[in-house]
Amino acid sequence: MTKKHARALAIAFTSAAAALLPASTVQAHPHVWSDMRSDVVLNEKGEAVAINVEWIFDQGYTEAAIEGMDANGDGIYTSVELHPVVTENIAALTEFRYFVQAKAAGKDIEYADVTEYLQRINDEGRLQMIFVVPFAKPVNIKTTELTYQIYDPDFFIAYEFVKERPVAVIGDMPKGCSASVGNVEFDEQAQQTKQMLADKPVDWQPEQPTDFGSLFAQKVTLTCKPAAS
Repeated sequence: MTKKHARALAIAFTSAAAALLPASTVQAHPHVWSDMRSDVVLNEKGEAVAINVEWIFDQGYTEAAIEGMDANGDGIYTSVELHPVVTENIAALTEFRYFVQAKAAGKDIEYADVTEYLQRINDEGRLQMIFVVPFAKPVNIKTTELTYQIYDPDFFIAYEFVKERPVAVIGDMPKGCSASVGNVEFDEQAQQTKQMLADKPVDWQPEQPTDFGSLFAQKVTLTCKPAAS
């Protein structure tokens, strides 16, 4: 098993890498859990230009991901020492739109390259990954509904918004605009899919690419009321 495998996110995981995780986490999908929060970044015109993403991984994944990364052996994992980890993660996530599915008026938003990112160990001893997904063009939220979901399509990693301040806006929100986080519509189909995934071994892959994660992902929506005439 290579350290690279141990440090990669779910999309780069192999069964060998998953074996690093505690036995209780590899019996069923998902295999990794992460708390998350996000920010919508606005420019001086009140247009959306980026989404800031913050993931805080479970202890099992943290231990696997940082193995061998304490370069000076002082027992402290600095952002500099963890930089190779986050660089690998960002590179692996690129073709998956960084697990951030943002849409303007129902159409996928084109992204610019992610160049701002870091990983660190937080006060709870958990691996925290922070990165900025910039839009190729600003989105005028006063005239166009902006929505996004953050999830792993394979549901190998389960992302869940934190309870307090899950989503914030950086910049001045235009008058009459608001952001909301929707609830997951956990219907019978979602329940059946979750049970099916729970019964699959850690190295199972569907015959065709399937967007399982969207069934369990909350949607963030930015909307603006029309200006009064």
